[in-house]
Amino acid sequence: MRIALAGLLFLGACKSAPSQQSAPTNASGPDTIAIASVARALSADSMRGRGPWTRDAERAARYLAGQLERLGARPVFGTSLLVPFVVAQHPRDTVYNVVGVLPNRAGTTTGDLIGITAHLDHLGVGPPDASGDSIYNGFLDDAVGMSMVLDVARRFARSPGAHGLVVMFFNLEEQQLLGSRALVERPDAGALLSRMRLLIGVDAGSPAGEALEWQLMGGLPEHPGARLADSLARARGWTTTSTAPRAINDVFLFSQRGVPILFPIPGRRWKGYTDEQRTAAMQRFDHYHQQSDEWRADFPWAGTWHFADWLWAIVQRASG
Repeated sequence: MRIALAGLLFLGACKSAPSQQSAPTNASGPDTIAIASVARALSADSMRGRGPWTRDAERAARYLAGQLERLGARPVFGTSLLVPFVVAQHPRDTVYNVVGVLPNRAGTTTGDLIGITAHLDHLGVGPPDASGDSIYNGFLDDAVGMSMVLDVARRFARSPGAHGLVVMFFNLEEQQLLGSRALVERPDAGALLSRMRLLIGVDAGSPAGEALEWQLMGGLPEHPGARLADSLARARGWTTTSTAPRAINDVFLFSQRGVPILFPIPGRRWKGYTDEQRTAAMQRFDHYHQQSDEWRADFPWAGTWHFADWLWAIVQRASG
């Protein structure tokens, strides 16, 4: 789910975009090659749009669980990173969230946790558009978000903090947050929720250029995670505006149970872009909930690099 806040959500770039918007080549920064590869895999036609209550969404869940297992993530519930659940709307269909925790630098998963999440589902297959395309691939919503979360997880696995990192990929977010609701309502979820000091949601697209302003949904009432995110943003020359939690992402349900949350939303101004260039970028790449929200070889990754690097900085500092 991505929100249509006027003047806030702008995605992509155009051929006339400033040349300085190419992704930085910093070996210690985000791996945009890996991010692009994962996003392409998760939004491929073969995934059939990761539709609700489908084998395709289950395949996406298994793919993500495999990625986390290779990083050393451990189960939080039971013995698997795949967490099954059933909802009243489809009582015969078992679906899966993905939940795993990466150990802290002491090698344990006990104690306080920092969390990061993105949703794995999208809209699946529907009536064809004018071009004959019937698959809602969900590239920006939310294959790129999942890819950035995995990039943060990779960096954490290499350089863990004093607190562990719990990574969650929720199913049925597009169906009124049913996957995250199923998790927070588990009888055994309280132990996890009480240990979480911050949960970051990644599902607001990825701007083509370096966004200079951000909304921190969930930053009010103010909490240490919001102050940290703002401080790290200002160190990069950005500004932030905090707002109260709203039911626009899975993290909202955690906030209702006392977990501090952040849901970063890129704003109107991008470094090196004129208003006209930014508008052209939106028209070229921002295809929210359309069949055309799919992988493109010309999608620029500069904004993703800066977004993912900021996410990592927040997690790194918050985890101690």
